[in-house]
Amino acid sequence: MLDLLKSSAKNLYLKHEKNIQEKLPSGWRWVSIGEIADMVCRGIAPKYSLESDEIILGQTCIRNNLVLTENGRSHAPKKLTDKWLRKYDLLINSTGVGSLGRTAQVWFEPSKLVVDSHVTIVRATDKKNALYLGSWAFEHERYIESLHTGSTGQTELPRDRVKAIRVVLPDAGTLDEFNAIAEPSVKMIVANQEENKRLIEIRDTLLPKLMSGAIDVSKVDLTQLTNNHLSGCGSFCSVCCPSGLASEFHEWFREHFFFGYGHLCKADLG
Repeated sequence: MLDLLKSSAKNLYLKHEKNIQEKLPSGWRWVSIGEIADMVCRGIAPKYSLESDEIILGQTCIRNNLVLTENGRSHAPKKLTDKWLRKYDLLINSTGVGSLGRTAQVWFEPSKLVVDSHVTIVRATDKKNALYLGSWAFEHERYIESLHTGSTGQTELPRDRVKAIRVVLPDAGTLDEFNAIAEPSVKMIVANQEENKRLIEIRDTLLPKLMSGAIDVSKVDLTQLTNNHLSGCGSFCSVCCPSGLASEFHEWFREHFFFGYGHLCKADLG
């Protein structure tokens, strides 16, 4: 889904970036990020606290163009700040070789979420431009990285260089068409992230019990489970799960033994 998003944006700007002298379609224009963003700034210095409900994200929370809130830490703010993240903020890692240039975008409604001073926030003035700008950044991470100052190990991405980056901006109608694809795509990506978190929590809870024998699944005949049991009613029946562990075992089983083809593969089950 993320690749579809990148491809849809790339189809818009690639031809024009290859030949910057070419006349742009009517309504299209070259703009700097500073022209279309009302915020381009670094995050805040962290003050970690286990008693706070505010989360601060560092550069490790920005990977594969996704915001990984689970890698964040509790943080006690000194005061309210307009640097609290908002939906569609573009985040750019801005310090150090290997991290600088990585990008992600906030595709969910954040609550009391900030980034530290190693991350640059780019907030589009017009939300219509936000998803396009984010998708553009994903495909230009090497270029963004090349804008750094400083020597190896001490590289930084200055705010002024981010603001000066030039982007081909399509007309309003083309952006509407792009957003019609992008918005449902990012919703699905966020939903998948949430589902993965939930499955990880279930796995981490159940796996020790399964390994220790606290949950006994010795009577479960895996070869008798059908597609209906895995994707139909959403629970195991008493025949296939005679020990009555349906509610606990179901999600763990789906994660570890469901191979995405609508059935169990007996070869994989041995």
